[in-house]
Amino acid sequence: MLLKVEKLTKKFPGVLALDKVNFELESGEVHALLGENGAGKSTLIKIIGGIHKADEGKIYYKGKEIAFSNPSEAINNGIATIHQELNLFEDLTVAENIYVGNIRGNLVNKRQLIKKAQEILSKNKFNIRSDSLVKDLNTSEKQLVAIAKALSLKSKIIIMDEPTASITEHETKNLFKIVKELKKKGIGIIFISHRLEEVFEIADKVTVLRDGKYIGSGNVKDFTQEDLINMMVGRKIEDMFPKYNAPEDEILFSIENLKIGKMVKNVSFEVKKGEIFGIAGLVGSGKSEIPLGIYGYMPAKWDNLIVNDKKIKKIKRPDEALKNGIALVPEDRKSMGLVLELDIMKNIVIQNTELIEKKGILFWNKAKKIAKEEIEKYSIKATSINQKTGNLSGGNQQKVVISKVLKRNPKVVFLVEPTRGIDVGAKVEVYNIINKLANDGNGVVFISSELPEIVSLCDRVLVMHRGINMGVLENEEITQENILKLATGVDI
Repeated sequence: MLLKVEKLTKKFPGVLALDKVNFELESGEVHALLGENGAGKSTLIKIIGGIHKADEGKIYYKGKEIAFSNPSEAINNGIATIHQELNLFEDLTVAENIYVGNIRGNLVNKRQLIKKAQEILSKNKFNIRSDSLVKDLNTSEKQLVAIAKALSLKSKIIIMDEPTASITEHETKNLFKIVKELKKKGIGIIFISHRLEEVFEIADKVTVLRDGKYIGSGNVKDFTQEDLINMMVGRKIEDMFPKYNAPEDEILFSIENLKIGKMVKNVSFEVKKGEIFGIAGLVGSGKSEIPLGIYGYMPAKWDNLIVNDKKIKKIKRPDEALKNGIALVPEDRKSMGLVLELDIMKNIVIQNTELIEKKGILFWNKAKKIAKEEIEKYSIKATSINQKTGNLSGGNQQKVVISKVLKRNPKVVFLVEPTRGIDVGAKVEVYNIINKLANDGNGVVFISSELPEIVSLCDRVLVMHRGINMGVLENEEITQENILKLATGVDI
């Protein structure tokens, strides 16, 4: 047994994060760690990786009891964690990132460093130059740098936290080839993902946590997706993709010849009242830039923009978009949607101050009332309205973003990757919010890289390829095959 966790317990103020949790990992095994946001996954890997200390329980590594006091100690003993938000130095080279913190002596031979790093990259068939600057790499290449760093340290355990959250399907396949090669070398991999289809493709075993408790483990082949979902959420989810909106003929939003730099070229579309309108495309297609341009985050031009029968000439800033009935739930909730250091209450009212302000005075009692109502309305799991949003799970952070955006009662809402990095139960809650939003007479623009979401939820789908609108699919035309054809530049 490479790693064994016995009855691990960890408490934070007001939260029992882990409650007598068990976990085991063999050499040459991919062990998936599953659970909803807030289930305890992150706490467990942070204890294994030396970031947190357990209050109770034991960890055995290669047969010996261990309790690392810091991440460096874990790394030096062969346990590396590749976090979802990669901890790389953007302005340094690949070689420097691989060996930073792992260089002995005071003098660094840069040429030798580049050569040694290239040997690791070539040996593992990583198609990256070791003298490249990290800031010039795409997300999947940066992940390979993080893996190469772990291999340079001769790691026996590599923890991968949501490694496919920000990469394409093609890049995911390449990553899985690398994972299989790491298995052959006897490396044990703890794999965390919210995408169950990936678990069945790459993992040998699975452990499920719920509300900080150990629910069960076993061979992946002995479970179905429904089994794992039931274990994670503690209930049966009847419909993974609920859909009950009813589009009308009235056009709420229309735009003609939208241009955003070289990324979006003369794109036109319209959204009906009560419609869930999808925008799909591969990474770099321009799909994510469309809402940023319309919302005022990026310089954009158009020939004609009409929202709720009102013609809009320009939108230079997000506040102008909001005043015109356009709202955005951004792709990156942590940097664009929330102020992580502020509590839930302040995040909800920060762009809705008119609700609590009178003659220049902010009435915080009213803010508290609004925050409590929103927490209840969206089932946000938190200790109180004063809990920092940075300490919430991903799913609950997303609900706070949605709450503050919808508090403005917009006519058209753009949701960009709204279910990225959140658990199965929270995804269904977001889908229900989207349906209700449409049924309340709004127009919803749903932008996602998850094709099952697009196919199941959308009434019509615009497909982007290299900044161009390849066509709008309707009804039975909306299939994964048709979307992928158009997304790769092939007419259907």
